[in-house]
Amino acid sequence: MRLRLVTGNAHKLQEFGSILRGLDCRLPLEELDVESVVECGATYYQNAYRKARSGLLSVLATGPNDCIVFADDSGLELPLFDNMPGAHSARFRYASLSERAALAAFLSEHRVSSTPGRFVCWIVAFLPRSRRCLACSGAVAGTVTPESRGSQGFGYDPLFTPDGYSLTFGEMDAGLKDRISHRAQAVEALWCSLQGTIPLRP
Repeated sequence: MRLRLVTGNAHKLQEFGSILRGLDCRLPLEELDVESVVECGATYYQNAYRKARSGLLSVLATGPNDCIVFADDSGLELPLFDNMPGAHSARFRYASLSERAALAAFLSEHRVSSTPGRFVCWIVAFLPRSRRCLACSGAVAGTVTPESRGSQGFGYDPLFTPDGYSLTFGEMDAGLKDRISHRAQAVEALWCSLQGTIPLRP
């Protein structure tokens, strides 16, 4: 049994690997190369499903099917601004800047020095052999500021400080972040759903 992650993001592959090691998962994790999937869904679930299904079709066409094919979609939500950028986090643009710089510029222009926020992650997994599909989510609340702190992680991590901590995700070492993050919670929820199907913790 193998875990096959549908992604073209090397940071995500590394992060999932770290989270899985923390769960004492002995299954090998590998990236599944598929054609780029346009993330045009209105929700995280829709985007994750599109990517996971693309991976599933690739596996069914090439085999073997003794694997779990999964994908995730995640984003940062700001309740003050109707939960934007949300499912469009990876494509958020403002003044032609990259995602992180765009959000920082957006907050600064709106004179917001800090605001509540949350990271959300949805995972969709297909088990080709048993013809099962699972969907799980995770979230972590915190505070978002336009001030970038730290160089760890990726995306909006340096702008986000989780509740109960003084460090941003960008300042945390990978071990701590990968225990408390939205992605870690979604992975753990997925493994709970898989208990009894495969021995994740031998």
